[in-house]
Amino acid sequence: MSLGTRPTLGLDAPDDFSVDRLRWIIRLRWIALAGIVGAGALSALGFYPGVAWWVLFGTAGCAGVYNLVLHHRHRAEPTGGADRAVRQAIVDMAMLTIVLWAAGGMRTPFIGYYVFHVAIVGILGGKNATVTAAFAALAGSGLLLVTEHVPALQIGRWDPAWPWDLVAEIAAFVTTVGAVAYLVTHAVEELRRREGALAKARASAALELKVLTNTLDELDAGLEVVDEEGVVLWRNKRAEQLAPDVPESHWACPGEERNCEQDVTGVCPMRAARGHGESGHCRFAANLDGVERVYEMNVYPLGPGPDGTPRIMNLYVDRSDTLVAERRLILAERLASLGRVTQGVAHELNTPLATIRTLSADMLAALRAAPREGEAGALYADLEESAALVHDETRRLGKITQGLLTGRDLTASDVTGTVPLAAVVERARALVFAGAREGFPVVVEDLAEHAVTADPDHLVQVMVNLLQNAYDAVKEAGAGGVRVHARRAGPGVEILIDDDGPGLPESIRARLFEPFATSKPPGKGTGLGLYTSYMLVDAMHGTLSLEPREGGGARATVGLPAAGERLVTLRAAPREDASEAAE
Repeated sequence: MSLGTRPTLGLDAPDDFSVDRLRWIIRLRWIALAGIVGAGALSALGFYPGVAWWVLFGTAGCAGVYNLVLHHRHRAEPTGGADRAVRQAIVDMAMLTIVLWAAGGMRTPFIGYYVFHVAIVGILGGKNATVTAAFAALAGSGLLLVTEHVPALQIGRWDPAWPWDLVAEIAAFVTTVGAVAYLVTHAVEELRRREGALAKARASAALELKVLTNTLDELDAGLEVVDEEGVVLWRNKRAEQLAPDVPESHWACPGEERNCEQDVTGVCPMRAARGHGESGHCRFAANLDGVERVYEMNVYPLGPGPDGTPRIMNLYVDRSDTLVAERRLILAERLASLGRVTQGVAHELNTPLATIRTLSADMLAALRAAPREGEAGALYADLEESAALVHDETRRLGKITQGLLTGRDLTASDVTGTVPLAAVVERARALVFAGAREGFPVVVEDLAEHAVTADPDHLVQVMVNLLQNAYDAVKEAGAGGVRVHARRAGPGVEILIDDDGPGLPESIRARLFEPFATSKPPGKGTGLGLYTSYMLVDAMHGTLSLEPREGGGARATVGLPAAGERLVTLRAAPREDASEAAE
């Protein structure tokens, strides 16, 4: 900040202010030295015969050399300070005393210049420096008074001839009045500059406070300052949202209003800060805009305020994402452990599955060779169908266990082939309703003319899961049946499974395709059927939905690309990824 050649107040740059003050003193000293040289010249020419003009010239010479050195040093390395400028003004007062001593002491009309110097010191140094300068002026004038009464100490006298005495008096009066006027004008200008700088500083501070307040209000973290009596001195918007329903000026510990995870001592950290000045933290749950969040309260004791009362700062940080990340790590570790266990189980299952598949193949060959006459023939046909299902299912189980052993994605599907819906649904119906064919109404219609592009094994698994859910729902209702039919929908085919069950509970509708979400009682369902079915259908570029049906019950709709159509993803809008749903 440049202050120019005149001494001005710079609240934002006190060093520049002090340096400019010293520059001002140096310039005023040059003016004073010019006056001393002029007075010495008039005295040497005989206009003021009693004045010791050689003392005036000597004083001016020494002061000039000193001021020149000070000027060059100040230009080379501008330094300053209020004390240094005051010291220079005191030096000038000492120089004035010597000049007045040489001019005749107390009788010279220029004795009033002491007032000018005291005023300069007052402008530079304030109250204490002014008092010091006043005592220095009194001391200097007292010394001059002593020299006037002690002839041995006199080096000059004031005894000019007329009209030079009048000229000197007029010059002393005019210069004194002019100097005082200059100082008063300068002081008024300086006061106005200081007032302007102070107003500017206040406006800047108000703007900075507004920016800081707005910034703190936009933080996702809560921030508040509380005194030791529990009175809230300030808080931002987030802290206001987290504050319990208590009077605005009072603070209440979240641990007393909500479930709070305190430290190992079981003491709320706010109480520890108020009682012992110790920092601490705890966690608590808060419901913001209908969303449950987990916040951590960090308590930091502050120093005393202007009134001497200790202050405490509370910082509320949203730890929900951190908590989710921690749970994800725990879930990942659990899934890794589950994967290792699953691989071990799959390895142990491979041998009995291979044995069952071999025996079912032998049984199937024997049944096909058996005679088909009479009641025995019907029994053999039924057994042959069952043996074929056992053989196919063990083959499918073998593929699953092999995928578990090799770490293959079990939802990866081979969707290059054409799958007739009638065969798939019939196979799934045989697996689900094997023990309930008699007396349980299952209607299958409009399937013969439809074929889809899908993985046959995965489609069978999906249909088994959906038919099993429909069967369980009808059993729960105690009456009704299941209807399976299909229809063409653009480039795809929709398979619809309707049941006459109790419908979908409101509490489960938003979580139908999340893992482990089920409306069945414990021990009756795992909640993985719909989740697995959704993943398999998604891998086959299809859609799966489950919704209440008009007239009661529920409808499951599976959309798959029709055979012969270009393979496209039928899903209109993305759903949550399975891993996100699992979390």
